[in-house]
Amino acid sequence: MDRLRIDPTSARRFVLGLQGLWPGRRWRGPAGLLAAVAEVGAVQVDPLDVVGRSHDLALGSRVDGYRPEMLERALYRDRSLFEWGGTLQIRPITELPYLRAQIRAYDYLGRRARFERSHPALLRRLLSEIDARGPLGRRDFPGGASSGGFRSDRESGLALYYLWLRGDLMIVGRENGAHRYDLTERAVPARWRTPAPEEDAEPHRLALAMRRFGLANAVEMLPALRSSTLRKVPAGALRKAIEREEKNGRLAPVEVDGWKGTHWMDPASRPLLDAVRAGRVPEEWSPLSTTTDEEATFLAPLEIVSARGRAGRLFDFEYLWEVYKPAGQRRWGYYTLPILYGDRLAARADLRYDRATGVLRVLGFWLETGTRPSDERFASAVGRGLRRLGGMTAARRIDVGGVPSPRLRARVRASARHGGAPVG
Repeated sequence: MDRLRIDPTSARRFVLGLQGLWPGRRWRGPAGLLAAVAEVGAVQVDPLDVVGRSHDLALGSRVDGYRPEMLERALYRDRSLFEWGGTLQIRPITELPYLRAQIRAYDYLGRRARFERSHPALLRRLLSEIDARGPLGRRDFPGGASSGGFRSDRESGLALYYLWLRGDLMIVGRENGAHRYDLTERAVPARWRTPAPEEDAEPHRLALAMRRFGLANAVEMLPALRSSTLRKVPAGALRKAIEREEKNGRLAPVEVDGWKGTHWMDPASRPLLDAVRAGRVPEEWSPLSTTTDEEATFLAPLEIVSARGRAGRLFDFEYLWEVYKPAGQRRWGYYTLPILYGDRLAARADLRYDRATGVLRVLGFWLETGTRPSDERFASAVGRGLRRLGGMTAARRIDVGGVPSPRLRARVRASARHGGAPVG
């Protein structure tokens, strides 16, 4: 198949558009939340809450009027979304049939199988107790042997994790941040528990992966091109799988100027890419309110377009999430987020929400090369973005003292103040 060659700006806008991050939010409210998760494929969960949890920041970047309670209801009351995976991901419940075979087989490095072989009685006991007592969490099984693992400090907690990972249990709630589990057969209607035929599931999983990445390299496509675990796949087998999908018309090779190696896209997305290359915004991407030129977006630390080195490829932007680095080794800050302005990452900010005082604080702020502190449109866009973030966290005040340029700080403060919480 002939390789399409495109420029990096078109590639960046195409990927951002598929992910609902550009040119602005095109979903709204609880119904928009479900549509957004279905469209972008999955959103990674992280419990760390510094200025909102990573998944809340990701959803707030896409859904106008998003509030964390919308997600709680969708996950644990309506059950229209569910959580699963070694890197915990939120997905639509409609995806469950296509994942059932993978869920049953998933066993990263064989750890689950070893635990099951050595703890069969414990697994049976936990399933029996949940069956009799209803949803339970690891705190309902105190004591017991130490697990020696990071998933849980007790074997009972690790057993619950593996029962969930293999699909016997589903997460049906949280109590003080800890998962509560119930039997899958009780938590999920039968129509979503029945595995889809593999001949349907395989192309569905590939199309989903291509929606997530937009332009994916071979490594990013790997989980969709095999049906079991995250174990290493020989390069030759991966190459043959990609060639097969190209022949089947499910993958199209793309060369992006300045990017290393070949990437692939879903051929069904070609009309969207053609519109972007022609300088147009596809009609289905029309924003409901402001654009990212008018209101900057603070990207989540686990955002699919910027995490794990993708910021360098898409934006020529070095991004490291430094929460796990010792303070003395951090270059920017504990919870520094990239700032999307237009279709580029124009700056970054270290933020913290102080719950005791209700203050959203800008602790540090750094401009990228090419972003001028005198740019009034940029300053106004950052202020509007802070105002939205303050609304999502229910901040009573926004403190922009960490913006170093007095001129920029004054303009950000003025924009953030308009119609929102007091700003200092």
